[in-house]
Amino acid sequence: MTENAVRASSVLWSLAILKPIAGRMLGFIAFCTVVALIWHGIVTAWSIPHYIMPTPVKTWTDFLANHTLVLDSLVITVGSAFAGMALAAVTGIVLAAIFVNSATVTKALLPIVIGLRTAPVVALAPLFIMIFGRGVWTSIAVVVIVAFFPILVNTMKGFTSTTRSSLEMMHVCGASRMQVLLKVRLPFALPFLFTGIRVASAQAILAAMLAEWLSGAPGLGFLILDSAALRDYGILWSAIVASMFVAFSVFAVTVSVERALLTWTE
Repeated sequence: MTENAVRASSVLWSLAILKPIAGRMLGFIAFCTVVALIWHGIVTAWSIPHYIMPTPVKTWTDFLANHTLVLDSLVITVGSAFAGMALAAVTGIVLAAIFVNSATVTKALLPIVIGLRTAPVVALAPLFIMIFGRGVWTSIAVVVIVAFFPILVNTMKGFTSTTRSSLEMMHVCGASRMQVLLKVRLPFALPFLFTGIRVASAQAILAAMLAEWLSGAPGLGFLILDSAALRDYGILWSAIVASMFVAFSVFAVTVSVERALLTWTE
C-alpha cells in the first residue's frame, strides 16, 4: 500500500469517527439550549432564590469568572476516570478470558468479583484511602471497582457468543487456546465489549467524583462539596454542568469509535 493510500485511509477513518461525534455534540448542544430555556423559565416564574438554583446566565457568568478552577478540577477528575477505565477494561477482558477458559477458576473467583462489585463504595472507600492515600489513586481504584464489572459481564457474553463452526474450524487447524481467543473469540466479543465500555463510561465520571467526595482528593467532586459548604452555588452548578457535559462527550466518543471499528459487523 502506497503512502498516499495509507494517508487517505487514515483520513477516512478519522472522518468516520469525527463526523458522528460532531453530530452528537450538535444534538447535545441543542438539547442543552432547550433545557437552559426551561431552566431559566422555571427559576424566573417561581422566583427561586439563586442560592437554591441560579439561572443559566448566572451559572455561565460564574463559570467564566472561575473557569480556571473548574477546568483544573475537571482535568483531574477526567484523568482519574480515564485511568480507572483503562485498568477496568484490561481487568475485565483478562478475567473474562480466564473465566471462559476455566470453569474451576470461574467457580472460585466469580463470587469474590460479585462481592466486590455489590459492596457499597462508601464501605470500601476507607480501605482504599488507607492503601492509596487521599489522592487520585483512590479515585482510580473506585472507578475500577465500579467500571470493571459491566465490562467483564459483557465480554464474557461476547466470548461465549462465538459460533460453533468457527471454533470447530480453529480446532481442526490445530489452533491453541490463545489463538482461538485472539483470532475468533475476541472479534466476536468486540460489540459486547463496547457495550460494557459504554455502560462503564457513564458511571466512571460519577465514580471518580464520589471518590473525591469521600477522600477529599482534588477534582470536581471535592469542588462541588466545597462550594456547597461555602454556599457558592455558582461554582457548584458550573461544576455539575461541566461533569454532565464531559460524561456525554465520553459516551459520544465511545459510540463513534465503536461504529468506526465495527463496520465489518454490518
